Amino acid sequence: MKKTRMRSMVVYIMSISFLIGIAFFVFEFTLKGKFWAMNNINTHLSGNDMSKAGKILDRNNNILAQSVDKKRKYSEDKDIRIALLHTIGDNSINISTSIQNNFRAELFGYNIISGLGLSNIINTANDIKLTLNSELCKEASSGLGNRKGAVVVYNYDTGEIICIVSKPSYDPYHKPDSNKINLDEYEGVYINRALSSSYTPGSIFKIITATASLESNENAEQISYTCNGVMDLNGEKVTCLAHHGDIKLKDAMAKSCNIYFAKLALELGRERMESQAEKMGFNSNFDINGINLKNSFYDVSKASDCDFAWSGVGQYNDLVNPVHMMMIMGAIARGGTYIKPYLIENMVSEAMGIKVNYSRIVAEPQIMTSECAEELRNIMSYTAKSQYGSLFKGLDVCAKTGTAEVGDDKKPHGWIVGFSKNRNLPLAFSVIVENAGYGFSTAGVIASDVMQKANKIM
Repeated sequence: MKKTRMRSMVVYIMSISFLIGIAFFVFEFTLKGKFWAMNNINTHLSGNDMSKAGKILDRNNNILAQSVDKKRKYSEDKDIRIALLHTIGDNSINISTSIQNNFRAELFGYNIISGLGLSNIINTANDIKLTLNSELCKEASSGLGNRKGAVVVYNYDTGEIICIVSKPSYDPYHKPDSNKINLDEYEGVYINRALSSSYTPGSIFKIITATASLESNENAEQISYTCNGVMDLNGEKVTCLAHHGDIKLKDAMAKSCNIYFAKLALELGRERMESQAEKMGFNSNFDINGINLKNSFYDVSKASDCDFAWSGVGQYNDLVNPVHMMMIMGAIARGGTYIKPYLIENMVSEAMGIKVNYSRIVAEPQIMTSECAEELRNIMSYTAKSQYGSLFKGLDVCAKTGTAEVGDDKKPHGWIVGFSKNRNLPLAFSVIVENAGYGFSTAGVIASDVMQKANKIM
């Protein structure tokens, strides 16, 4: 009798274990089936074979990638191919953030019932339409030229990314020789710098320091500090490019006074600065259509007083992601709340007659009060008009440049971030040019040209 009970228990345990295993497999298959099917080690379908994938189109239905005669074809315009390499991808799996890597299953028409089994019977491939304007991306790519960096622009009212470009790049038809990939001109060529990089921000971070002050002090605009070009802190120094004398927030932003923002950070204190930065998305995770962004970073817990002062200027160990900075610009434009960016407009299966819309307006929590956003708009508008007169002609733009020191005897990174106040052209932008010098003469020129082009074609 005891043996019978024991055998029954073993059978019950094995049955329950089997059912749990089946349930776990079904759950994993539902969740990860498409990734298993499309994995590059799957011998049923080579990881580099895009010959049966659907089309990728821009917002104006221009074909950016398609399969013709069992070959993957890209835009007929070489400059567009180069501009959109990191967004579209090539026939390899090297560009991890590309559409052809992250939406491979959707492009091939994978579904949980038939897997890829129908692709030999009927064409079940899906076409993906992006929010991008390929001509605008071409303009941005031309502006960057052979320099490394990134340009990103989005509609802050809808969330549509209309331009995203990363350099260095290459023509997907002429992949660089693997023996040359480590040469300086190709360093990081597979990385989408807009999504997967973070940089020392320099003076564009003064916007975050100003926000912390405006959110904490009723009379923040009236706070005055004296700039004599240098400030000594326990034997360490914060320096400025000029002697500004007594100066207040508005002019300190326009003239990019390091001493003012260093003193302001010290007065605000570490806790308040960290709290405001985190409220604005630093040290947090973001994604675009499921593609993760590199985090922006702010941590002054171990900083000396001088390092902390420099952090308020955008130096020390501060890091910002270009897309994240663009989102902050969108929040200022909109009164304190940004709309989450997206890149995919819709996906269409012609064989099945199915259209799936990806676009949706998602408003995130307030990262600053509407009053603070209004004051920042005024300050950044004043900065653009008083300091960047040769840029953005005819456009009502708010902007801030940055020149970020990176050490090792390298030239600083050039930055500009901003947005159009004109709600008929509701665009926010972020431009970084690596080791290029002053933000005004490098990133600023690119941003101006891209915004002028957008104003003509959007």
